[in-house]
Amino acid sequence: MSGRWVRRAAQRTEEAAYLAANGEPRPAPRAERRADEQSRKQGAKQGRRLQAGPTGLEDPAVRGEHAAPPKPYTARELRRTYEALLGMYGEQQWWPTASTEGPAQRLEICLGAILVQNTSWRGAASALENLGAAGALNVEAIAALPEDVLGDIVRPSGHYRVKARKLQSFANVVIEEHGGDIDALLAGTTEEVRARLLRIWGIGPESADAITLYAARLPTFVVDAYAYRLFERLGHPPGERRYDVYREYFMRMIGTREEDVWALNEWHALIVRHGQGTCRKTQPRCGDCALLDCCAFGKTQ
Repeated sequence: MSGRWVRRAAQRTEEAAYLAANGEPRPAPRAERRADEQSRKQGAKQGRRLQAGPTGLEDPAVRGEHAAPPKPYTARELRRTYEALLGMYGEQQWWPTASTEGPAQRLEICLGAILVQNTSWRGAASALENLGAAGALNVEAIAALPEDVLGDIVRPSGHYRVKARKLQSFANVVIEEHGGDIDALLAGTTEEVRARLLRIWGIGPESADAITLYAARLPTFVVDAYAYRLFERLGHPPGERRYDVYREYFMRMIGTREEDVWALNEWHALIVRHGQGTCRKTQPRCGDCALLDCCAFGKTQ
């Protein structure tokens, strides 16, 4: 562990001793209080939940009270959408080596899926780098660190105190139920692994599917606000804006075989890339979009 985190742990020990001796916490220096307040504000900004934004279909009043429900894309139409996005951005190749490299790579994907919750990948990546610098990219180190020290390490990811608890919850399950073996956690069918992950405090459907798809390399689909936004704007959502509705539609249309994993991987990556750079929540760049000709929302812009 680096000197920075050792000093932080020593500071916490001193604070605990002061509390035991005086019955109240040691007051923090003014500069430290100011820095904590700035970090709190920045963390709240980074940890803001991703919203789909206006699509034209989010409210029945927007599309007309008696309007017929939109029809989902057929398999052929969905394939054309995929090819258009692939033509815009090329293959994204998110975590393509998880199945060929060692368990350390798969664990890093799992941690990244937790750290990226409600924030950008940039913040999550910075937190992962901090964990690596602290020698804490393993479940034993994560479980052993004081929670506040771990929070300091993953601060760039936003909501760092909650995420520290989530990381430790995950690490403790891997240690206590799977002997510290990440591959034991990821062994089984898609539904077995997904159900196992959903039982861990701090892991919801999106994180469970990201881990199942990218770390376990099992067929599933990761649904996020970018997917809701894209398909509602195109005017062909698979149904109401619910996680299970979108997930089941994409798995039915794309496939649930082992050979479908790469397509599911690329689909999610392309949707995220498109939502971040072109089909943005505000000020979308509709004029640059390869889907403009078939996008009901884009034509109004």
